[in-house]
Amino acid sequence: MKKVVIFLISFVIVISVSGCSVKKVKELTDSEKFAKEFNISENNPFVYASSNDILNILENGTGIIFFATSDDEGSIKAASYISDVAKSMNIQNINYYNPKKLEDKKDKKYKKMINYLNQEDEKFILPGVYAIKNGEIVCYSNYFSSEEELSEENLTKKKIKKVKSIYSKILKYEKCV
Repeated sequence: MKKVVIFLISFVIVISVSGCSVKKVKELTDSEKFAKEFNISENNPFVYASSNDILNILENGTGIIFFATSDDEGSIKAASYISDVAKSMNIQNINYYNPKKLEDKKDKKYKKMINYLNQEDEKFILPGVYAIKNGEIVCYSNYFSSEEELSEENLTKKKIKKVKSIYSKILKYEKCV
């Protein structure tokens, strides 16, 4: 019996000394999470916004909002181009929101967002990038929301330049609506 007790005590000491400890997992920043989700650089301006954050901007705030989902090829392309343009302009903050989280529920917040954005069929057209200034839509783009816009043969250098120009206007809050 004495040998068993000594063995158990020795075993417990060896385990505790050997470094078996709980390690803290590094919490990812919004940029890091977004980079993993959309397969872009970690050096990006996207921050995850709540539905309340988005409604505050839409009601009377100012901000850039990117409505998208990583399940959508168009959203992934748009995220890449928006990130590139934002880097070139030193833009630090673009609010990202995935409306698919609320789409099935059709709750009040979802309906409010749809109404502010004047979306048809009570559904978001994704991807969507909006410049909101004092609660007013100043400029927006739904480029990459159709199959035609996504096709590599249609995505010429000229069209890429045009898309980047539109995103630049949005990020500068230039009027285009």
